[in-house]
Amino acid sequence: MTDGQIDDPDAGLGEANWSPTRASTTLALVATAGSVAALTAAVGVRTGALVAGAGAVCLAVAVRLLAVDRWQVPATLAASLLLVPAGAGVAAGVGYEFVVAFAASFPAASQTGVVGQSLRIVGVLAVLWGSTLAVFGAVASIRGDLTGRSVRRTRDLAAGVALPSVTAFVALAGRALVENVASGAAGVPGELLGNAVDWLVAPAPDRLGALGFGVLFAAACFAVHRAVRTLPLRALAGGATVGDVEAVELVAALERTTNRLLVVTVLWLLAGLFVFLFEEAGVAREVIPGAAYGPLVELTTAAGLRRALVGIALVAGAVAVSAALARRFSRVSVREVLADYAPLVAGLGVLAGVFAVHGAVRRALVGFVAGRLDRPLAGRVREVADGVVTFYGSETVVLGLVAGVLVLAALALFALSLWFLFGFVGDRAAGTALAGTGLFAAAAFAGTVGAPLWVLLGGLVAGLVVRDVGAFGATLGAEVGRRGMRSRVEPLHGLASVGVGGLAALAAARLAGVTATDWVGVDSGGTFTAVAVALVGAVAAVVLLVLALR
Repeated sequence: MTDGQIDDPDAGLGEANWSPTRASTTLALVATAGSVAALTAAVGVRTGALVAGAGAVCLAVAVRLLAVDRWQVPATLAASLLLVPAGAGVAAGVGYEFVVAFAASFPAASQTGVVGQSLRIVGVLAVLWGSTLAVFGAVASIRGDLTGRSVRRTRDLAAGVALPSVTAFVALAGRALVENVASGAAGVPGELLGNAVDWLVAPAPDRLGALGFGVLFAAACFAVHRAVRTLPLRALAGGATVGDVEAVELVAALERTTNRLLVVTVLWLLAGLFVFLFEEAGVAREVIPGAAYGPLVELTTAAGLRRALVGIALVAGAVAVSAALARRFSRVSVREVLADYAPLVAGLGVLAGVFAVHGAVRRALVGFVAGRLDRPLAGRVREVADGVVTFYGSETVVLGLVAGVLVLAALALFALSLWFLFGFVGDRAAGTALAGTGLFAAAAFAGTVGAPLWVLLGGLVAGLVVRDVGAFGATLGAEVGRRGMRSRVEPLHGLASVGVGGLAALAAARLAGVTATDWVGVDSGGTFTAVAVALVGAVAAVVLLVLALR
């Protein structure tokens, strides 16, 4: 090595040269897995946790695939397809445990029992949600790919995958509503549609149709404005002249004119809304001068002019879209374009799959739910399901469920992106931060549904240890790089975190007067009940642990 030169390429640490340390990541994974297993087993949601955890793993893998640059198109397509089992797994796991808890809790013996059982169901589901979040965060922390940017990209991916299913569901459900609006009213939808078309294109000749004309005028003006803005008119004009005027100046004048037309459109729509609201009362005729009222009626009811506005809007809109696509293709590579449209392709594939297997899926879902309920309630569920299928159709119902799952996945990712936006979670060590938060929430709610105190305190301590160890591993990995010596300091820090957490939990439990039977969930007959002891011990343990770590 010469002066001013560094032989080791990893000596200059950049964003691409760091990763969370293996020992810290392994400890976080083991602690998360053990705590989730203990919490879900104590609450009785082990089956739902396995299904929901599998969905969380699929979501974490999807986030990881979006970070792959070499095989961007297939990785994006695979990530898009993984969002379906991810959302379905979480929804199925939570739904299963909700059905099981509901069947075990109702019908309740009294009104007080209804409230108590409802709160218990809420606690059980909260434990399941926290455990699912913990699994997602722990798996996503393996390579440190979970950041605010990756969450936003996955959110956009989920929205793109959901778009075909949501669009098809709205269309099919709307058609079913139109066809079954009422008995003996089969002609009503067609009549309503015909009236709407006439209101826009061929209004009554003796009425002031300012609002309908304004809608068409606004559509035409907006389409022309977008076409002018999107087309490369200035580049095409170059240094050409038209007479004594430069073509660039004409383009600028055209742009100013379209901007002013948009302002005129807004004012016209406001006036048209006024006329539409007060035409029947005769207020508009009194406000508008008689010399102007007649020409306005002729202008706003001219069928030829309205058809011309429709044509202008369609042609200008097509030009604007074509120009935007051409500009998009010219600026990015083919690989980036294919990656952008991969979610849409995956969504179309999901849509085709729903139409292929909707019957079997519907029968399996209805049979599963009805099989977990008592006979009177199960019969009612089957009756309601058959009525919904008769009204909307089997494919529409299953498509609605799939669309709902994808929309919920997009909304969950949107909520997670807000956590990053407001600074609740940082980009570095975000996975272990989410895992710790999930464990903390699951343990807190486990104390409200009768979980043993050792499970409760263990989950709380594990949540804080996972968060601390993950932050330490990410910081250490960023400081020393992939090739740095990290094998000695990591186990020491991990043991220190676990030791401090365990001592804090034991001290808090001892201060609360916990006996051996309280630790396993058996009431010792003392002053405190098991839940009270759990809450007191949990608060004290958390306070002592945080103070010790700082």
